[in-house]
Amino acid sequence: MKRFQLLLANEIKLFRTAVPIHVVAMLQPTIMYLLMSAILVYPTFDMYVDRPTTVEGHALVAAMREVGSPIGLPYINPILVEWEGGAVSRQIVTMQEDNGTRVAVQRYGLIDSNLVKNFRNRLTAAGLRLWSAALGDRAVIVEEYAWLPRDVPYTVYFGMALLPMTAFLAASMLGAVLTAQEFELHTIVEYRLAPAPLGLILGGRLTRLILFAMVASGILLLATGLVNDVWPDSVWGVGLVLLPVAAIAGCLGVLAGLMMQRVIPAFLVALVGSFVGWIMGSAFGLAAGFGGWYEWVSRLTPFTHAVELLFPRYFGSEVGSPLVSGLVLVFLSVGLVGLTVLVYRWRVLGREGP
Repeated sequence: MKRFQLLLANEIKLFRTAVPIHVVAMLQPTIMYLLMSAILVYPTFDMYVDRPTTVEGHALVAAMREVGSPIGLPYINPILVEWEGGAVSRQIVTMQEDNGTRVAVQRYGLIDSNLVKNFRNRLTAAGLRLWSAALGDRAVIVEEYAWLPRDVPYTVYFGMALLPMTAFLAASMLGAVLTAQEFELHTIVEYRLAPAPLGLILGGRLTRLILFAMVASGILLLATGLVNDVWPDSVWGVGLVLLPVAAIAGCLGVLAGLMMQRVIPAFLVALVGSFVGWIMGSAFGLAAGFGGWYEWVSRLTPFTHAVELLFPRYFGSEVGSPLVSGLVLVFLSVGLVGLTVLVYRWRVLGREGP
């Protein structure tokens, strides 16, 4: 145990050999989340409405205030303004007469197609409420049953889905850079001559990578909670899910360093692999919701399995098959540890097999 502690302490001291890489690996996902959370779509939209002067106009504004989730925030925040027909910055709704009928006209400013869709859908929902009220007993009654016990902002899902990527990026990037660096600086000779067993050497490195991955994920978890005031029901449960993800990533990073033996190529493999795997692994929504080939491919990555295991911690409802996802992560991590041992013996000790 004493030798392992010394090896682990030495691994942690290697932080000084690649400070910028450590900073990028540990803080980049949190910085990206904070920037993205400022522009991601929020459920409640400010919609400017020309101040109504008719019964129909007041009824439309009242209907707009009723549009929303049955368990969460309203979808429309109507802001009454005096519009004189000038330029429109985002959008504005006016009531006009067309062949004796009052109609709502929505004008758009300089916004993208996604915002146009969201603004249009919200006005349509308000119009449908008016139509349903006008039909009286003939109206179709729509009963809404919420799937989740509470309405959680999308920024929470985005932060949750970033947690596996954060652990993966930190462990794989640091593992790749540190391992390749040893070949470039020829310090790998020390490991070749070290009397310590192979298990202690690799154990110290993987433990160090997992610890740094957990710290990076903890920073993101804290940022997500502070931004949204939404926290997982069990921080330990989140850590238990991220543990095999970090182990998988650490092994892949070490493997990249062993095979490439150059810092830049190994760094790029870890970076590209982390982002591609994250995007294909439920980064912006549950893979089951997309279906088709995307769902099939996503299950080949550890990210979708990790996201489905994290989902109940934040949203209070299970998705997928927790047992299958847990087994996939455990078997992947154990299998990659074994593969890393074999490749290490081949590339560092110069021999194959046991």
